[in-house]
Amino acid sequence: MRVRVIFDARHLQTVSRTRGIGRYSRNLLAAFARRASDDPGWTLLRLRSFPPADPQPLPPHRELSVLRPRRPELAMLALDAVLLPFEMGFRSADVYHSVQLGLPAVRRMPAVLTIHDLAPLRWPAHYLRLPHARVGHMWQYALAQRADAIVAPSRSTARDVVERLRIPAARVHVIPEAVDASFAPPSRGEGRRLAGERFGVPARYVLYVGQFDPRKNMDGLLAAFARAADAEPDLRLVVVGDLGKLATHLRAALDRTRAPRERVIVTGFVDDATLAALYAGAECLLHAALLEGFGLTPLESLAAGTPVVGYEAGAVEEVVGDAGVLVDPSEPEALGEALVNVLRSETFASQLRARAKPRAALFSWERAAERTIEVYRSVT
Repeated sequence: MRVRVIFDARHLQTVSRTRGIGRYSRNLLAAFARRASDDPGWTLLRLRSFPPADPQPLPPHRELSVLRPRRPELAMLALDAVLLPFEMGFRSADVYHSVQLGLPAVRRMPAVLTIHDLAPLRWPAHYLRLPHARVGHMWQYALAQRADAIVAPSRSTARDVVERLRIPAARVHVIPEAVDASFAPPSRGEGRRLAGERFGVPARYVLYVGQFDPRKNMDGLLAAFARAADAEPDLRLVVVGDLGKLATHLRAALDRTRAPRERVIVTGFVDDATLAALYAGAECLLHAALLEGFGLTPLESLAAGTPVVGYEAGAVEEVVGDAGVLVDPSEPEALGEALVNVLRSETFASQLRARAKPRAALFSWERAAERTIEVYRSVT
């Protein structure tokens, strides 16, 4: 029997479209579109008062448009529970897939929820500081306990879901993500050339890609770079990330640490082709995050042939495997020492680079799509 799915595609229209949740939605829908099957039948949930999503491959679908005020991510937390029962009430479907916290309080169909991580429960002072954010998260976490199935992108997130939300393990399905199908990094030499021409990087560099919120651990990142900078006078740190409100955490960490500011090059947001080139030209990705629900930037680095130096934190170990060097986050000096060891030994670095692309090839959006559809069928 053909399964009819309402898929929450709203994050393709918001600021999340360039972040992990948007990339997850975009790539999963594109993988659904590449399947040679009209099962499931799709209805995509959209935001009526926001600009349309960027063009991308989509499976044949109907659309269900809903209204939300400005800052829709917060509005979804606060309003989805109340509004979605009415908005979806008369829509014929067998399952609803929410790709972020956004479940209806009352529903007539099974619900699948993707939980990428539980960072708000780890760092409530940052994520749950505002009352509406705190109330919205707590309400949605309570509704998550009633979801028919949870999709987690890693075993690490699955453990968090079971332990922190007390959801039975039988309802939690681990489905890893992958890099964008369009991800096309150039050669290492071409990446280094672009880094020099576009951003004035004069020599070898290590790369950081991501946001600057507390779990990303800017102090640990800059302390590790400072240790390597002492040993490698020409080394640079290239930081790629959207310089919005969270950039204050980066600036504060630069003030607190002894990292040489003149050797830290901040690019701001870059397009996908430029990002792929920066990955390819780097000596390694320096990744000091204390929690990752999956670890997309480490996987992108590996897909560009560039090893990862980081912490054994969250899902990073599951992604990187033997294509990088991961250290215990409880040892303050370990990350800097690991970075120095990779930079000083070209033989060791070459061995890591040789393992990088084969490791990344183990992850596939096609497999993720098929396993997600199996979850839909399991709850209907």
